Amino acid sequence: MTVWRSHARGLVATVAAAALIGAGAAVAFSSPDEPSGTLSVSRRSPQAPASRPTPAPAAKPVEAGRSTPPAAKPAYVEAARRVVQANRTAVYASAGEKYQAKDIVVDKDGARHVRFQRTWHGLAVLGGDFVVHTAGASTLAGVSVAQRTAIDVARTPSVSKKVALAKAGTKPATARLVVDAFTGEPALAWEVTVDRRDVIVVDATTGAVRREYSLLQAADAGRGHGVQTGEVAIGTTRTGEGSFELIDAARGGNTTRDGRNNLVPTQQNSVAFTDADDVWGDGTIADRASAAVDAHYGMARTWDYFADTFGREGVAGDGKGVVAYVHSGVNEPVAYWSEYCRCLSLGDGFAASPDKPFTTIDLVAHELTHGLTSRSAGLVYTGESGALNEATSDIFGTLVEFAAANPADEPDYTIAEKVMPTGYLRTMDEPSRDGRSVSCWTADTRNANVHDASGVGNKFFYNLAVGSGTTQWGSSTPCNGAAPVTGIGNDAAGAIWYRALTAYMVSNTNYAGAREATLRAAADLYGTGSTERAAVQAAWLAAGVDGSDSVPTPPNAPVIDPFEPADAHVGRAVEARITARDPQRQTITWTATNLPAGLTISPAGVISGVPTVKDFYPVDLVATDPDGNSTTKRVSWLVKGPPELLGDAPGAQRLNVGKEYSLDLTFVDGGDFLSDSPAVMTVATSGVPEGLTATSAPNGNWVTTKVRGTPAAPGTGTMVFTVTDPDGDKLTVPVAWTVEPPAPPAMPVGAFVTGGNGTATVNWDDPYPPDGTPVTGYVVRVSPGTSQTLPASARSATLTGLDVTKAYVIGLRATSANGDGPEKVMSIVPTELPYQPLSLIAGYANPVTFTGQIVRQGTGLILGAEAFLEQKPAGATTWSRVGPVKTDISGTWTRTVNPTVNTQYRVVFPAGAERMWPATSAIATITVRYAVTVTPSTTTTTANTPVTFKGTIRPATPGVVAYLQRLTDGEWVTIQSTPNTAGGAYTISRGFPRGTWSLRMYASGGGTNGYGFTSAIRLTVN
Repeated sequence: MTVWRSHARGLVATVAAAALIGAGAAVAFSSPDEPSGTLSVSRRSPQAPASRPTPAPAAKPVEAGRSTPPAAKPAYVEAARRVVQANRTAVYASAGEKYQAKDIVVDKDGARHVRFQRTWHGLAVLGGDFVVHTAGASTLAGVSVAQRTAIDVARTPSVSKKVALAKAGTKPATARLVVDAFTGEPALAWEVTVDRRDVIVVDATTGAVRREYSLLQAADAGRGHGVQTGEVAIGTTRTGEGSFELIDAARGGNTTRDGRNNLVPTQQNSVAFTDADDVWGDGTIADRASAAVDAHYGMARTWDYFADTFGREGVAGDGKGVVAYVHSGVNEPVAYWSEYCRCLSLGDGFAASPDKPFTTIDLVAHELTHGLTSRSAGLVYTGESGALNEATSDIFGTLVEFAAANPADEPDYTIAEKVMPTGYLRTMDEPSRDGRSVSCWTADTRNANVHDASGVGNKFFYNLAVGSGTTQWGSSTPCNGAAPVTGIGNDAAGAIWYRALTAYMVSNTNYAGAREATLRAAADLYGTGSTERAAVQAAWLAAGVDGSDSVPTPPNAPVIDPFEPADAHVGRAVEARITARDPQRQTITWTATNLPAGLTISPAGVISGVPTVKDFYPVDLVATDPDGNSTTKRVSWLVKGPPELLGDAPGAQRLNVGKEYSLDLTFVDGGDFLSDSPAVMTVATSGVPEGLTATSAPNGNWVTTKVRGTPAAPGTGTMVFTVTDPDGDKLTVPVAWTVEPPAPPAMPVGAFVTGGNGTATVNWDDPYPPDGTPVTGYVVRVSPGTSQTLPASARSATLTGLDVTKAYVIGLRATSANGDGPEKVMSIVPTELPYQPLSLIAGYANPVTFTGQIVRQGTGLILGAEAFLEQKPAGATTWSRVGPVKTDISGTWTRTVNPTVNTQYRVVFPAGAERMWPATSAIATITVRYAVTVTPSTTTTTANTPVTFKGTIRPATPGVVAYLQRLTDGEWVTIQSTPNTAGGAYTISRGFPRGTWSLRMYASGGGTNGYGFTSAIRLTVN
């Protein structure tokens, strides 16, 4: 069974373009959590190097609020929901909408910022998210909303799902019906997810593509020279005596694994890093653990930065770590974050620089920040929101690099500077310096590549933190002649950006919206009239953002919390709980379709049971509130199990000594292969008969076992094929066999019999298959008749003394020392040749048409058979051939002749036809009259005046006599005659008494034709 999984481990080839230069290729896949230990490592960051001081910090800000999961503060969510219900116009609410909390930020002064997502009549609303800002529990302080108008669209699509899916071309895709309120007027739309990589939003009324964006958030391409972080402390876990793994228990179980150069590493195709003495790597790429140290260290520094600065532990703020895969692909300059597996993959760099892995601190932090962004503002990866997504990762990648202050990777405001041949991938002080990125915002920025357009956000942040002009960190010139900017330092700038990201930015925030969000964040943290807020205003002007561009309305749509089911297994109990956040904090009722066989879901969202059928299940999870609003989330659930035999199990096998034997069995592992690759099934075979061998060849998710050879000895037994998959599941297929003594020869092939005149010839080829006992001779049997034995070299036999009017059965078999082989039975029967006419009188040279059939006795008419028409004209002593006659699709033949003399005809079926005797038909006799002409000298005359009659007789046969006859009393009476001349002419002259005469010329004699005569002549005599 061929299966396309909806996460990345089924799409191994799709990540090849995940280079970090804007191709944007991250892939979704899931990994089960790894066990974590208890070894703790200090999170204290080293000091920044003295040679590169960090920008001066600003005044201590008002403490920003910390991100809190909605489930931890249901009362806050309920209070915010009441505020929404009381201020529905503020969020452009309409009938049929439901709201689900996504995140909560509570400030030290009690201000709350609750982020919601929206559905409309159960449909997700793209760009429908919003943030409710309250002073305390019930006083509305403002909202951040992208949506500009209330939803009022048709609920039934005019464009079919199939038409929408066609926009994906030949790539695997799924589609769901949504409301698209991301830009402009809301519209009913199909959200087409292509290959888990890209999204195409198709208008469900017109079929037009409204927008496209990528789901994959990757950094840009780069290179480096050597292992990046030097000697560092990392968190590991003792897994046994003298055994450690790269699992950082102190940081939520952050884990680093060896991707084994798989282009899309997964938990299944990767391996853990282990070490006996807890000393990892040697500082070079030759030791695969060296790159792992970089990644593990980078994840720790990122965790510590967000935890120590903002109280956020983990990208989701849930205290859970992630998995990093190093050695992704072969010489791949790739680094990407996968939202679906909550993991990041890091390549070894370009082939030309294999000692520069993509494991620098800023790259690791950059990718992890994509995970944070998806769990806060959810900036969609397209246009300016995608550029802000990238800029956010650059900003925090840089801030983590400063916080780490690692002397082997000194902090700076360039991105991936240790892995790029040009010195950096992007630079934040003047992004356009790289020849691609945008430094100053224009209307065209929204159409630029997200990586290039991120330059606007990067330049803003650099000016806010460092200031404009030339410093030790770079040189930045304000756009459009804007005033110089004095920086406020990394700490304040980072706090403002984090506050804006988590409290005010939403999925479709653009640069104008980011300006508003950061101004509000600065006012929250430092005060409305603060230097920091003024610096934010100036830094945006220095990047060309003056607030003149319209701010998109924040979208909102309720969502089901992330749920990626771990692979299940046939016969093993499953229990999993799914959760969702309802905007009104009402009780959610869960249902599901296409759950794995054996599993059920409770109304509370607990999936449990024991899977019974291995398969790949696309499961739709449906959360419904009491008002009937529902949200559907599709997840892919693999139920693994034992291998399976493709096709029916073979029955008992009967073999013969010396006879070649073959058996093919194909075993499949179904969707398990997608999880287990590159590991494959193995087949152990026992009980194979002597003389046979079994070989197995794996090919992806199946393996074919071939048994070949020639049995050497009689006996009985059972072949047992034991198939084991990478999970240890087994399938046993027994095949009973019996090897019998050598078999007699097979039946001769190509045997046929042809008939002659009293003889028949039998021809044949060697017996097939030629794997029986050697042939010692052949027996040809004739019934009625006798048998004859021929030597082994014979390939034909002639049978004599046979009667062509009788039917015979002929048998042919090969003989051997182990008995006679099966007999080939043939027959030869008489041939019948009926035809018409058998007698006919025809005029001279007039056409005569014969019609007949060729009949095989006992079978009937033979179509397409050929015989020959023969003739014997008067005076001839032998038969001559007229020509062939061939039966048509009706079984009939016809032939037309034009005889000039009396002629006999017959049909001859020749010797040499298969299974039919030669034959000759009855004789047909065609009598041909003489052709006679006459011309009188006159038809009116006087008594006794001579009248001359001249004419011809054909054919001009010697001995033919011409007779002049008169009609008397109803009979013709000859009155004068003359012999025919050699040329066939005649002349008669005579006188007649007065009266009226009825005359004719009559010819006969000669022996070649029947008599002939002319028509009557009327002669008047006066």
